[in-house]
Amino acid sequence: MRMAVAAQMDGALAPFVDAAMRFMWETPRKMDDPEVAVAALSEAGLDGTALAARAQAPEVKAKLIANTEDAAQRGAFGAPTFFIDGEIYFGKNTLVEVEERLRP
Repeated sequence: MRMAVAAQMDGALAPFVDAAMRFMWETPRKMDDPEVAVAALSEAGLDGTALAARAQAPEVKAKLIANTEDAAQRGAFGAPTFFIDGEIYFGKNTLVEVEERLRP
């Protein structure tokens, strides 16, 4: 999660999420293993080594704590969780609904 925050702070959240979700659910990799995560993210075209290093920065850790507290207050309890107009969507099985809600 700190790597996700680091990617967000560096303007690379969308490609990070695409890669991380693919490696967690479609082409399973052990993404909780730092070496595996760095290699997978690098394979996806991201700088996995830099993200892993940035994930150790105090401002990244503080941002994750703040994000986690905010998510818990809003009712999130896992990933993926989306909020659209105050309504919560949880789980991969709700992605179709999320897409429908976001269509113009």
